[in-house]
Formats: sequence, C-alpha cells, structure tokens
Amino acid sequence: MCSAREKAGARSTAPQAPLMMALVHVIEAAATHLHPSIVEDMVRRAGVELGREAAAEYRQTHHITGRLDRHACVRCLEAIGKQCGWMCRVKVESDDVMAIDLLECPFRTSGEAGRHVCELVFGFFGGIVGDELGYAKACISQCDGMPSPHGRITIYLRQSEESLAAPGVVYRQIADEVALVAEGQLNAEPGQRLTAREAQVLRLIAQGLSNKKIATAFHLSVRTVENHAARIRQKLGIDSRTALVRFALRTHLIDP
Repeated sequence: MCSAREKAGARSTAPQAPLMMALVHVIEAAATHLHPSIVEDMVRRAGVELGREAAAEYRQTHHITGRLDRHACVRCLEAIGKQCGWMCRVKVESDDVMAIDLLECPFRTSGEAGRHVCELVFGFFGGIVGDELGYAKACISQCDGMPSPHGRITIYLRQSEESLAAPGVVYRQIADEVALVAEGQLNAEPGQRLTAREAQVLRLIAQGLSNKKIATAFHLSVRTVENHAARIRQKLGIDSRTALVRFALRTHLIDP
C-alpha cells in the first residue's frame, strides 16, 4: 500500500491525486471509528460533490456552456480521471449504458476502507454523469481487488428493467433551484438579498470573466469586485468561484 501511495504521489500529471490520497487517509481513519453505513454515505457524498466540482472546472477550462452530451461526457470523465491519478477508458456502449474501465487505480487499501474507497470512485463518476445526463446508476460489473486496479464500472443512463435489476446506486441531476432561490431571496432579510450590482457581478463571474475584467466592465477597482464576490458567496452559502458558476447554470442565471 505504501509503494502504491509513493507511486501516486510521484505523478506530476495528476494534479488532483494528492487530494484524493488525503481523502483515502481520512477514509481509512473513519472506517476504524464510525459505523460502516455512516462512512459509506459520507464518502459517497464527498465523491459526488468532488466530481461535480471537477466537471464544472473542466467545463470552464474548455469554455463549454450548458451540459455535456454523452460523447463530451466521455472526454470529460477521461480527462478528470487522469487528473485524479486514475487511468481509465470510458465508452458509450449503447443509448442506455456507459462503461468505465479502470486500467489503473493507485489507491490500494484493504478491508472496509477499501470498499469505501470504491464508493468514493463510484460517487465521483456517478455524480458527474448523473448531473450532466440527468440520470446515472453506477454498478460495479468487474472488480479485481478493492479498490480495483483493473475493473469496470457500468453506468446506466436511464431507468429500465435492466438497470432496476442491477445492484448499484442512482445519481440524479441536481433539481432545478430557480423556484427555491427566488423564494429564498424574497423571504430573506433585506441584508441577505443580492443587490442589483451583486447580481450583475454574479452573472459575469458565471460567464467566466476574471475579477479584473469585471472591474473594467463596471469601472470599479478589482478590490471592490472581490468584495462583491465575497458577499455573494456569503449570501448564497457558496464557498468557491467554481460553485458560483455551477449555481448560475443550474438556476438559469446564464443561458446554457
């Protein structure tokens, strides 16, 4: 296990791998102190959120607006997997099924912790596919060890008799938040509502403009724009610029 970790740490082409290795350490510690069902849920949720954040960053880096189609999703999964230290091959097998072959996964551990690390991987890929394509049921169809150094994850893209019969976890698209956001803004205390200027800044952030470009557009200082962005994050309960972009897409603040 140590040699695998050292190998993973040496990967200069996997910028997200150190974060994943840190999560493996947390999972190993949690598995010895918490009930398995609690760890499983926690790890799966972490994988889903990390996957969605990674997909949002991929979309922003590649100047992609809107959601990905099946084939664009394949390219996204392969690129993100490589960033995390997973060597994987993704293909669309049919209108209903996508397959992810894990050719190499450096995160080797045993027992309950190993099973939970698999849940991290399932949640990561399942969260991305579910959010982009609307529905994903991730099932392990082949596994050589846990986590698998050579394995396959089958992802069903729609509910069917076959997907219902297969053991696995369903990951769905995040529900449209427009109504909830509108209600929250109307019911919020005046000091917690977005001002007109903050809404304008949020829209430009969502369009991928830097703070400097936003400042130029509104004839403001960069520091003022930074302050606007900080207040927006605080009011919406969002802790990153990438999450703001994802929020704006899902609430149709900008057109996909």
